[in-house]
Amino acid sequence: MGSLSSAIDWWDEWKLRILVLCSFSFQFFLFFSGIVRNWYVLRRLRLVVWLAYIGSDALAIYALATLFNRQKQQQDGGGSALEVIWAPVLLFHLGGQPFISAYSLEDSELWRRHAITLVSQVTVALYVFCKWWSGEKRLLQAAILLFVVGIIKFGQKPWALRRASYSSMTSTYLLSMARRDSSSAGNNRWSRLGRVCIVACTTDCRDIQDQLMENRRRRVGEKGINYSLKEYVIEAAKHVHHHHHHQGERKENEDYTPQPQEGAGKLKDLYRLFLDVSAPYSVRLHYLRSSLHMDDEDQHNMLRSGINLQFSAIYTKVRSELTCLGRCTSLVLRGLVIASLVLFATSDKDGYDKSDIMVTYILFFSTVVIELGPFFIDLLCPCLFQCKLMSQPLLWQDMVSQHNIMSFCARDKKPPTLMKLATFSCLGDFINKHWYVRHQCEARQISVLVRRHAEDGWNKYIHDPATYRRFNNLRGEHALKKMSKHLATDLLEEDKLGWTFNRPFDEYVLLWHIATDLCLHHTSSSTNNTTTASSSQSQDTIKSRRSSSEIISNYMIYLLFICPEMLIPGTRYDLFTLACHEIECMINESPLSSSPDKTRSGIAQWILGMDQDDQRMNKAPRNKIFDAHKLARLLVHSLNEEQRWEVIQGVWVEMLCYSASRCRGYLHAKSLGVAPEFHTNVWLLWWCMGMQTLPDMMHNLGPPEDPPQEQTAAEEPPQEQTAADSV
Repeated sequence: MGSLSSAIDWWDEWKLRILVLCSFSFQFFLFFSGIVRNWYVLRRLRLVVWLAYIGSDALAIYALATLFNRQKQQQDGGGSALEVIWAPVLLFHLGGQPFISAYSLEDSELWRRHAITLVSQVTVALYVFCKWWSGEKRLLQAAILLFVVGIIKFGQKPWALRRASYSSMTSTYLLSMARRDSSSAGNNRWSRLGRVCIVACTTDCRDIQDQLMENRRRRVGEKGINYSLKEYVIEAAKHVHHHHHHQGERKENEDYTPQPQEGAGKLKDLYRLFLDVSAPYSVRLHYLRSSLHMDDEDQHNMLRSGINLQFSAIYTKVRSELTCLGRCTSLVLRGLVIASLVLFATSDKDGYDKSDIMVTYILFFSTVVIELGPFFIDLLCPCLFQCKLMSQPLLWQDMVSQHNIMSFCARDKKPPTLMKLATFSCLGDFINKHWYVRHQCEARQISVLVRRHAEDGWNKYIHDPATYRRFNNLRGEHALKKMSKHLATDLLEEDKLGWTFNRPFDEYVLLWHIATDLCLHHTSSSTNNTTTASSSQSQDTIKSRRSSSEIISNYMIYLLFICPEMLIPGTRYDLFTLACHEIECMINESPLSSSPDKTRSGIAQWILGMDQDDQRMNKAPRNKIFDAHKLARLLVHSLNEEQRWEVIQGVWVEMLCYSASRCRGYLHAKSLGVAPEFHTNVWLLWWCMGMQTLPDMMHNLGPPEDPPQEQTAAEEPPQEQTAADSV
């Protein structure tokens, strides 16, 4: 009993100290959370960031409550009086860190809850301080300065969340457009001046600079938002043709500087995209010209930096701290923090507990470090870019997520014992879906294919609004049409490959994914077609097409199973589960079920070797494997290896662009908080290359029917079917 009693006494004495030090530890870890969330190599720490984010506020509030109860029990002051100065430090912790204001998109919408928490916790802290303070004058001055810092810092949190919330960004953007349109109206001069002052204090400094540049362009008569779709298509095609004709030349007297918009200009245009607002054709033409003058590496880096900017705008305090008011507040807070530390260091601390003094010093120094940290990080960022650290494949934007139905059925990646136990809990479905996800550092390579596809469209396909819309609706027809010209046979006929386009898009993705996997393992185990490949095409090119086709195929099936809402609206993610059930039923009725050949390669080769009239294949409830088997056999027997992988790669690139362009900006913004999807890279690249996104398709529908003379069987994509129509 004696040891238990002494342990309880020790805990009563050290409880508050441990709580405030743990709160500081949480804040220090969250200070580096931006790196953890953006760098792929640190992905295993994301769970720790999430736990620290949801637990930091609770821990600080609990520490404040403990401080309140502790001071209430010790009316005489003495050694406990120094603990009162910890209250403003806890308010500082409740204000959060600049590099993580929200973990998910929904967190920013809770800014009202944080505002109420601000009022209640500041009231408790002030009550504790005013009622039980008994320190000397310098300590009082240090505590007052720290209280000012803590209250302002805590007050910045709901403001930052409100500015970063999706609804606030939408209303702010629309309001800024309305203000700009009404700026020339004859309003009262003083009211207009007051509105300008408020906007100047609460607007990003870079936005103000960009607005001034836009006003200057208007004054000199530069053409703005007056392009029609027809004018835009003609101008865009002209720029692309001119660029390709003079691709190797450098013209120093060119009146256009081939640089992308920087700073807030880029951020504002990203707002348009992520808010599902269609950008003016003049802006899109500018980005197309910029993209054409970049090489593939610069284009990828520009997209990566743009995604990072949007991540910072939504999930950090950038939108509040980069305003004029935010910048001035940061300077004031840094000065107050340093002054409070100096006052505490020079104050008389006789009579206070040494442990309390040590803890207070730790809290003061940590507050100074955290407050001054962003300033030093801003100084180090140019050095990081200069040493090309950020050019290494460390970020999520360089990764392409992978899933595969054959690997899933074969269970190639065996979970450890702990994961097996977890599958019996409520987390079973989540673990079963995500355990088999892999990542490939191939974002640059796939982005190059998307860019070439867009350039090819401007050069050879698009010449008016009708063909522009038609090109944006392609999901494999263009690749088959090009190969049909080479073979002098129409692959889009119903008895060839045309029947595949009669499927809904989600089922179409599943069909081509299984067929691609069957073709992959056919070519790896057979040599009868490799010798028929064109001698002019190197095996390296064939290998590259095989690899890129596999990566895009696995990524699209990943979207179908893990992120169905990003694939296309109305996607049925259970198609993956049904197809797996069909494969497993077929395997269970074969010797393969107990064979060591039950691997991804073994299953694919076994299915490809079956006959179309095989009883096991025809027993499948929806015959998805039957259709995929039919498609794979047609690809294998109709085309040699070179032609086959040219077609498969072309179809997958078109499907990838088709899917990315139809994903809502809200879903792209939401994915940034979890792990940026490669779909966002493709979506932004597609837009930068002058193509349509979802808002453009919804608002620029064009005439109900294209002129008959402009349509051909090979060019006109089949009418889209929704998932609901096929059920």
